[in-house]
Amino acid sequence: MVGVMEVLTLGDLAPVLAAVIGPMVVMMFAMMRYQHVDSVKTRDLMHNLIEQSRQESRDLIEQSRQESRELIEKGHSELASGLGEVRERLAYIEGYLRQSPPPPPEGDAQAA
Repeated sequence: MVGVMEVLTLGDLAPVLAAVIGPMVVMMFAMMRYQHVDSVKTRDLMHNLIEQSRQESRDLIEQSRQESRELIEKGHSELASGLGEVRERLAYIEGYLRQSPPPPPEGDAQAA
């Protein structure tokens, strides 16, 4: 029993190769396309989140600056009114004690 081997040519194997390799190549390209689309969506989402975060940070910084400005202006006005009251009290006390305010320093007289 001697077996006879048939010689297969590449032409005979072409349908088999196409049936096996063809779907693999199509699947590979489909997966590459899906991965590309997914990475583009992810990149855009990250970009939008970063921009949103930056804008929120800018808004918070501006709000903080505004609150600080208002607080400083409030403190300044309270200090100015407090100094006016202190000057009035000092003048009253000096008048009560019949003391005149001290003369300005000599450096101030020369500067004027």
